[in-house]
Amino acid sequence: MNQLNGHIRPKGKRFLADITLDSGKRLRPSFKTWDEADRWLAMANDRIARGLPIERMIQDVSPTVITLRKAAEETLDRHWKGVKSELTLWRNAKDVFMRLGPNLPVRDIDESAIDGLVYELERDGKSNGTINRKLAALSKILRHSYRRGYIKRLPSIERKRESQGRLRWLQDHEEPILLDCFAQLERYAMRDFVMVLIDTGLRTGELLKLTWADVDQDQEVVRLWETKNGQARSIPVTQRAMEALLRQQGNHEVRVFTFTQDAFSNVWKRVREMMGMLDDQNFVPHMLRHTCASRLIQRGVDLRVVKEWMGHTSIQTTLRYAHLAPKNLFTAREVLEPNRAKTVPNLAQMAQ
Repeated sequence: MNQLNGHIRPKGKRFLADITLDSGKRLRPSFKTWDEADRWLAMANDRIARGLPIERMIQDVSPTVITLRKAAEETLDRHWKGVKSELTLWRNAKDVFMRLGPNLPVRDIDESAIDGLVYELERDGKSNGTINRKLAALSKILRHSYRRGYIKRLPSIERKRESQGRLRWLQDHEEPILLDCFAQLERYAMRDFVMVLIDTGLRTGELLKLTWADVDQDQEVVRLWETKNGQARSIPVTQRAMEALLRQQGNHEVRVFTFTQDAFSNVWKRVREMMGMLDDQNFVPHMLRHTCASRLIQRGVDLRVVKEWMGHTSIQTTLRYAHLAPKNLFTAREVLEPNRAKTVPNLAQMAQ
């Protein structure tokens, strides 16, 4: 690896950053101020430490050199501040600039650097979905930098192909066991919380934000104003879900459920252990949302209705559940086997 013995010396009204590489090549870019020369030497040192060439840095010795970390911070302030996923977006951005180098000039990020980032993430065992979230954060930083004039072109970012993955939902025999575990721990409000999640398909964050003003007992609906896609929607509730909600009356004047997301997650871990589900990586609270969607589909509800119920922005998201109701496919099979008894399997049994 090249080693730098750089120093700064004045020349007239300017300052030279004078360095000699192991190859014998000497670089002496000129700057208006000592600080600009010192900044350039620091970035050159950072590039060499990571095995990147520094010769092309001579082409632009402008004092306005924006590092990747600075560009990420600007992106946070300009685009991510205040959004629901702010913390997750910043974590992904931070992981990116720590891997690429926080002092890396954002203008030096090209396809080769991005390929190196992907290779490192793959080496660390990150899934394609996780890698894509990191790349999405980097893409936003680069687009911000392009609009600000920090970079002259947007490098191409190829996303990894994500598999649909296995949908996990509660089997009919698992539901009473799950609810009983919460009762054994005397977490009755959380037991009711789980019951409402199953019957409404709400996200845990949506239900935790529910207020009494959002519960319409006469119409038997709950109204959501803050959702993942930003669109308000109303969900009809089952009788048992409404009873579960009403059992929380008197706990708080505004909020229906008073515990926090962290508190629920901690109890969920205990319940998961009680049920012997520690090895089932898909046994997570979000599967309760899958449970509602799968039951709607399996019991014949039209996909467009399910899309509206679940609050999906795109029908493509709802189509993940379409294979759970292959009634038309069984009808097609009967055409190929005309002598077969014309019976359609019970879809609820198939799901078990």
